[in-house]
Amino acid sequence: MSARQLLWVRHALPIPDPATPARDWPLAPEGREEAARLARSLTALAPVSVVTSDERKAIETADALCDALGLAPAEVCADLREVQRPWTEGDYRAVAREYLRSGSAPGWESRDEVLRRVLSALVEHWGPEGTTIAVGHGLAMSVWAADAIEGLDAVGFWENLTFPDAWLFAEEGATFRRVAEPA
Repeated sequence: MSARQLLWVRHALPIPDPATPARDWPLAPEGREEAARLARSLTALAPVSVVTSDERKAIETADALCDALGLAPAEVCADLREVQRPWTEGDYRAVAREYLRSGSAPGWESRDEVLRRVLSALVEHWGPEGTTIAVGHGLAMSVWAADAIEGLDAVGFWENLTFPDAWLFAEEGATFRRVAEPA
C-alpha cells in the first residue's frame, strides 16, 4: 500500500468583482495558464483523485488539473469552500490576518465551523492510499493547516500563499511542504 498524502491546491488567480459573489468569480486568463502549468509540475506525485470546492474558481482550477493529469473529473464538495464572509471594504488583508489570529471577525464564519466542515470533507474524500488533490481556498486551507501541523503560523502561511499554490501533507510523519515554486 502506498503512503496516503493530501495535496492541497489553492485555486488559481480569479477575476474579483465586488458586484458578483466571490463563489462565482471565474479564473483570469493568466490563472488558467498557471493552473495548467501547476498541473504539469505535479505528475511525479501520481495523484489518484481530485476533490474541489464548489466555488467556480476552484472548479475551473480542478478541471485544469484533471485534464492535464489525465484524471477523472473532480468530485465537488461544498465543505471545501472558502471562509464565508461579507465583502470587506478597505484593508481586507488586515481583517483576514486578525481572523486567522483570533478565529473570528464580524460577519465571518467561525474558525471552528470552517475546521469542522473541512475535516468532514477530508474524511469523506481523502483516499485510503496514494495522493488525493483537494482544491480549495487560502483562508480555509490556512485554518486546516494550523490545526494539522503543530506550530504552523496560520497568518504567515496564508500571507505566503500564491495563486495557484500546492502543498503536500504526508500523513505519515505529519509533514507539510510546498511542492511547486510560486510563479
